[in-house]
Amino acid sequence: MNQTEYFVVLDDAHSHTSRYYQDFSHVDAIKAADLHQVDALLKQGWAQGLQVVLWQSYDFGVELVFGGAATALYLLWFKRCEVLTDTDAALPWQHAAPVPTGIAALHSEVGEAEYLAHIAAIHAAITRGDVYQINYTTAWTGEADGEPTRLYARLRERQQVPYGVLACVPPAVNGGATWHLGFSPELFLRIQADGHILTKPMKGTAPILGDGQDAERAVFLQNDAKNRAENVMIVDLLRNDLGKLAVAGGVSVPKAFEVTAFGSVWQMTSTVVAQMRPETTVANIIEAAFPCGSITGAPKRMAMQVIGELEQRDRGMYTGSVGYLEPCATGLGFQGTWNVVIRSLALTEQATPQRYHVSMGIGSGIVIDSRGADEWDECAWKARFVRGLPAEVGLIETLRVENGVCELLALHQARLRQSAADLHIQTDETRLWQDLQAACASEWAEGVWRVKCSIAADGSHDWQAAPLAALAGVQSVCIAEAVLPKHDVLRRYKTQVREQLDAVWQQAAEQGAFDGLLFNTDGVLLEGGRSNVFVEIDGVWYTPALDLDVLNGVMRQAVMAEPLRFGFEGGVQESRSMTREGLQAATRIRLSNALRGVFEVSLM
Repeated sequence: MNQTEYFVVLDDAHSHTSRYYQDFSHVDAIKAADLHQVDALLKQGWAQGLQVVLWQSYDFGVELVFGGAATALYLLWFKRCEVLTDTDAALPWQHAAPVPTGIAALHSEVGEAEYLAHIAAIHAAITRGDVYQINYTTAWTGEADGEPTRLYARLRERQQVPYGVLACVPPAVNGGATWHLGFSPELFLRIQADGHILTKPMKGTAPILGDGQDAERAVFLQNDAKNRAENVMIVDLLRNDLGKLAVAGGVSVPKAFEVTAFGSVWQMTSTVVAQMRPETTVANIIEAAFPCGSITGAPKRMAMQVIGELEQRDRGMYTGSVGYLEPCATGLGFQGTWNVVIRSLALTEQATPQRYHVSMGIGSGIVIDSRGADEWDECAWKARFVRGLPAEVGLIETLRVENGVCELLALHQARLRQSAADLHIQTDETRLWQDLQAACASEWAEGVWRVKCSIAADGSHDWQAAPLAALAGVQSVCIAEAVLPKHDVLRRYKTQVREQLDAVWQQAAEQGAFDGLLFNTDGVLLEGGRSNVFVEIDGVWYTPALDLDVLNGVMRQAVMAEPLRFGFEGGVQESRSMTREGLQAATRIRLSNALRGVFEVSLM
């Protein structure tokens, strides 16, 4: 990515306006111990006519509290900023390339059992009197394909928030990720021109399910003693943080326990306002209030210590803050707005064009009467706006039907069910297989058929079939010219995006081979364009491991479940290191797919 292409959009979908920062200039990195330098750097940049976006990770906040110099507060400087309406053609998502875009296999890296154990540990800490509340978070990861700006536009339709962020930034400031797609409903600080600071901490959540009972959930949330108590704890924490800088008697709570819809959840919000002392600096504000207490717990320092012990990972930008500052002639001499980074995705570019690793954090506030199972479910609610994003790529299943019977039907059904779940494709599975059964009983009741099911991104399906002729003679396989990237999650699924794979076996067929074998950029054997591969070396059979991002073909599954049935005496071992040299040294090579079963081939 050329640095001139870096940009930040601070997107308020509620007011329908955005601040679009363009023409990237440079970055100032400020370590925690040097925070006092931030005001001088801001004045210097403003004097040059530049515009600034502040980029603060949660881990920088940890170093503010406990010491350290592994990360920094970043000032991203741009030569211009435009205030645009949210439909303005100049905004990046308004002219995104119309390519299929989506997220696959998003999942929590912490399993339910471990999650519940951590909730129990938090309850123990509360019982000991160490803390009153902990905001415990987990990392969710997956894979994205397509154009990030279009992905943002699609998610924005599902999550209309006032503190959104679409940014392409230097990876060094964003934990290695180039893209930040933020859909935060939470305000951290609004520094006003009159010297007031406003914050609106969120604590208390309920799902929006569209089942006719959402209004009742909102009323329950607003009146629920547990959620109100949780909210009060954080309000008191933030009153204390801002009170360090406020004039005497200058902190108030004009609004409490407001419930507002943000995408797939109801959120309870209170408002805290503080009148700052006139000498207050940006460094003073960050040191006193960052990180936001709503994402730590109370008391803040001890809560952050417990978080570090339990989470045992960097949060990165999740629960940090993104926002802007600009000079003004009144109040403190500067004004701006900073969000709390929640409901946000970090996209790290992969070797394959338009392929990205996705990470996002999900968390909830834990108090003594929190139920672990409920908190686990709450995390799923908060991830729903991403996990429920409809796919823009369809699936295919290719079956062998002989005399009206598909021997591997159960494996096809299981694979399709899992693939549809991972790619967020809603299909009528019952009708799909009923249609197959009806055709097997009539059109395909005799003979051998290649039957293909196409499942569109919208869940609709279509069955097609053609007679399947037997393979003639001894089959061969060649090495494909194409080289695949080390990782590509979509290779795990039999999608309709198959141009490259189809080209491989078609080119092989032109040479008289059944298929072409593919290697990745590390030189490791993966699979064929239309088959899985098994290789015998020194009497041991190997097949490429699934975590190399190969398709788990239904015939491959059958072989791995019952190797002896298919002539693999001694079983089959998965390999992550099969090279071209290893392939050349093979005593036997076999291919497999659902149409042809397992068959021996020679290497061309």
